[in-house]
Amino acid sequence: MQKLLNRLMGVAAAAALLAASAAANDGFAGLTATGLEFGKTDKIAMQSEDLYIGMHEIRVAYVFKNTSAEDVTGTVAFPMPPVLIGTFIVSPTQMTPKDLDAENPLNFTATVDGKPVAVKTERRAYLPPPYKEPEDPNAPYVPPPARAEYEEPGEDVTAYLTGLGVPIVTDPETIMAALDKLTPDQVKALKEKGLAEKDDSNGPEMRWIIGWSVGIRHYWDQTFPAGAEVKIEHAYTAFPNGGLFYWYDWTKPTEDWPEDPNGEDKKRYCIDDGTAKAIMTALPAQPDSGGAHGGTAYNIAYILTTANTWKGPIGTFRLTLDKGDTKNVLSVCMDGVKKTSDTQFTVEKTNFSPDRDLEILIVTRDPAFKE
Repeated sequence: MQKLLNRLMGVAAAAALLAASAAANDGFAGLTATGLEFGKTDKIAMQSEDLYIGMHEIRVAYVFKNTSAEDVTGTVAFPMPPVLIGTFIVSPTQMTPKDLDAENPLNFTATVDGKPVAVKTERRAYLPPPYKEPEDPNAPYVPPPARAEYEEPGEDVTAYLTGLGVPIVTDPETIMAALDKLTPDQVKALKEKGLAEKDDSNGPEMRWIIGWSVGIRHYWDQTFPAGAEVKIEHAYTAFPNGGLFYWYDWTKPTEDWPEDPNGEDKKRYCIDDGTAKAIMTALPAQPDSGGAHGGTAYNIAYILTTANTWKGPIGTFRLTLDKGDTKNVLSVCMDGVKKTSDTQFTVEKTNFSPDRDLEILIVTRDPAFKE
């Protein structure tokens, strides 16, 4: 059991959005997504990308051009990085069980030149690489970038699980109901593989420790006519990770806080002095939390570097970030961000080759879960 418990310790820490913050230990889980992907090509160029990212919706409009003298056909894919099932056991989520069981949990839709696409869906289950103990056990947990699981999801165990009658979904209760039906020998084999084992200590809703992850990939075959432009648009519902968020007015080491409790947050989201002051103003003081100001934070991760699978840089790139409410505060590591409305910020670039993925922080005083 210890092997799976160690892995889920990492899951629980990752679900707490800002685990670097001293008091940020109550997190909620969500799903990360990305842009469109194509097999590495030297023929199809991304002429433009217009990307909108909000707290609960993401929309993208692309214009691609086949720069060659012949038609090119290939698979266009929208991959979602694998999510550990244990995440949804140890942390709450804004998604309902119906969402988690759905074939299309993010309500992904796509059009080509204005016409709807018949999108196919593929689900795979993976046994992630072994959990690695940090070199410094006292250091705050810093979640790995979303791309880490996307690029190295681990061993594919889809056929093994489906052979046992276990569905490849993300709702823990649906999975546990299938695990309950397994024979003792099958349960033993699951444990030996590090995939799952029974847990009799945490009640019926957490009666199994589950160690695999599920990745979902939407895709379709697309022909790009020679010399022609093709406009592809897609949209989906965002269910970002998040958690309780605390901000401290830290200026120098003290007995209680020898190091900046928000130091990791500042680096990860490029929080400057102006944004720090805005967070302090937006969040109410929490007298019982060592002088912190507290609220809720959302971490919207978007894998932008998939754009590099197309030919050359993005001709024209426009990013719109929407913080959802005037009282919310947004921070992201990207240069050229301009405020364009009470809630929106934009970035515009030409001949853009993304060298990092987006991690967007939105802080609000509102609770994530309303009674």
